[in-house]
Formats: sequence, C-alpha cells, structure tokens
Amino acid sequence: MTAQSNIYSTENEFIIKNKNVIIYLMGAVVFFILLGFIDYYVLPVSKTTDVITHYSVQTTGKSKQKVSYHYFTQKGFTFSTAKEYIEDSNIEIKTSLLFKSITEVKSKTKNYTNLLSSSLSINGILFYFCLVLLFSIGISLKILISKKGFSENTFYNIICFNSFMIFVCLYMMYLF
Repeated sequence: MTAQSNIYSTENEFIIKNKNVIIYLMGAVVFFILLGFIDYYVLPVSKTTDVITHYSVQTTGKSKQKVSYHYFTQKGFTFSTAKEYIEDSNIEIKTSLLFKSITEVKSKTKNYTNLLSSSLSINGILFYFCLVLLFSIGISLKILISKKGFSENTFYNIICFNSFMIFVCLYMMYLF
C-alpha cells in the first residue's frame, strides 16, 4: 500500500489510538450542556427576593448605543437585561436548581424575564454558542463513528474547533 492511500484511512495509528478518547470527551461535553439546558428550562426553580446594589451599561462602538444592562445584587447574583433598565431596586429572582442561573426577574411593577440576556436564556449569546457547539459535536461524532476514512487533518480540525467552542462557552458562562 502506498503512503498516499494511507492518508485518508482510519488505519492511521494516531487516529486509532485517540479516536475513542475524543468520542467519550465529546459525549461528556454534550451531557453537561444538556444538563445545563434541563436545569434552566425543565427543573424546578427557587424564588428569592433581592436588592440590586449596582449595575453597568454595555454600549456599542462609537455610537455608544445602549445594548444591555448588567446588574449585581446584594446576595451575589449577576444578570443582564437587553436594552431596558430596571427601575426598582427590590426584585424577585427565580434561580435554577443545579447551576443557580437566573431564570426570571420581576419587580413589583414589571416582569423582566423576556429581557434576560444572560446564562442560557433565549436572548443570551451563550444559548446560541451552546447550540453551535452541540451541532458541531453532532457532525464531528458522525464523522468519527462512520466507517468511512478521514484524514489526520480532519481529526485535528474536529479537536481544535470543538475545543475552541468549549473555551468560548466556558468564557461566556464566566462573563455572564
């Protein structure tokens, strides 16, 4: 067999040695992301009252248009709302069971839940990064599990792109 025919084969030693490890790691990442979605959208929430201590305004470029408000509370919670300021400092917060993500925010006069842009809320960027990561892992697992051969470069691309997306998701969780 020539060296050229071995390039697109899963018989490459490096791929054979590391493919199962990557498959299990991707499975673990999928498990934790799905656990986060289940925690945010399905599991019961706990309710508490809190006081907003301070906030910061996020703006865009030269126009300085307000994009969101990032709030900090007395009990240590942080959350963001898209383009709308919460006027009352006394709020009611509902948090998820496992990861303590803010799922609902209400003041005495208004419900701000639809404006939440932090954590896995549908307005938040983390929600979409996690969906892209899940989609990417799905395609990657299909390639890795298939009987069709692939190159070592494809294997590296799968590892690098998914690692980058995991880093971005973790960083976004840390920020918001």
